[in-house]
Amino acid sequence: MKIKNIYIGGWFQRTTLHLTEVWDVFKYGKSELGFFRKRLAELRKLLDIKEITRENGKLEYIRVVTGSGVEFRIYEDGLIILEKEISKLSLDVEQVKDYYDNCLSTILSYIFSKGAPVPKELANIQTILPYILTVENANNRDIGKLFKDFNQEIYSTLATKNVEVYRASGLIVINNLKDRALVREIIESQIFFREFKTQLHRYLSIHRSVWEKIASIKEREYIAGTEVDKYRGELEDIEKTIDLIGARINQMGVYIRTRQKITDIQNIDSYLNPLFQFKFETLQDTHEYIKYLWDMTREYLTSTLGSFTEIQNKSTKNSIASLQVVTTIGVVASIFGYLGRDSLPTFTFMGTVYFILLLSLTALVNWAIASIYKRKKYMVGRASNLKHL
Repeated sequence: MKIKNIYIGGWFQRTTLHLTEVWDVFKYGKSELGFFRKRLAELRKLLDIKEITRENGKLEYIRVVTGSGVEFRIYEDGLIILEKEISKLSLDVEQVKDYYDNCLSTILSYIFSKGAPVPKELANIQTILPYILTVENANNRDIGKLFKDFNQEIYSTLATKNVEVYRASGLIVINNLKDRALVREIIESQIFFREFKTQLHRYLSIHRSVWEKIASIKEREYIAGTEVDKYRGELEDIEKTIDLIGARINQMGVYIRTRQKITDIQNIDSYLNPLFQFKFETLQDTHEYIKYLWDMTREYLTSTLGSFTEIQNKSTKNSIASLQVVTTIGVVASIFGYLGRDSLPTFTFMGTVYFILLLSLTALVNWAIASIYKRKKYMVGRASNLKHL
């Protein structure tokens, strides 16, 4: 058996504008985004760039070769592929992983740290990046030993003609696919598919979590007026998350169409399709399903916020009504006090004291009535019969 190359990669939603920003930093060490020059220089030095080019293919990309032999490509749609020729497997695997974790991802995170915030549900999520190995002339014993060295258990084996693909959660091995350009195209598509589906599954999990948070508020039968602001604040925080993630989900359809256009299935060859399962229609259907769920979540939140707005309006209306009652009582009392007088009143010390006491009493009565209405229980909603999707 001969082990040829190791690959890892990931996908983040990006455009050619982002690629230009990355190019300016990687090539020239400059940025128009107001970063600290010293920090930018420190991070750029970590990249250990030996060769860097900006190239045009089916998509525009930046190609970098490092002094340690790691090569990576960053495509305009955000796909990142790292690769290295194998000399000593254990050392090369650790080197590629270390370079991604501590060099490349660090500087990219810094470059993209400005702009729309990342929802806390998506922050600090460590994406598992399975290693992909290309090998030649491997038999079953070789493959078994390879997976054992990685502490992985094979869960899928697919073969057609002379090509075999073995899969585990942290390792994919491709045996006897010798066309390197074809290998790269297949690996790019494989990583895009995997990352796309991973993101959709993450959004499905967030949908369930967000739905439960909204339901715990909306499906309370009663709520006190003093709790309205607290729960409304929680719902507004959820609304920000829904808006930010919803925008990301809506953008994803563009990337599917782009990758579908540039993936030359005929070049990959029809006999490889069963091995790598490039089914763009399935990916699109899953994406539409997640969009539907997210729209439904937004509608659920909107109806809940509407209920709290109605409660807040009722509470405010009751407070105003109480103030009107107190004011009316004061005015009527004053009118009755002066109906029998035949001259205008004169200011006296005791009259002033009486006036201040009357104002204080009025304020106290108004506060008491307002407090009663704040503590009043308002109906929010009844238990929903909706099932979780």
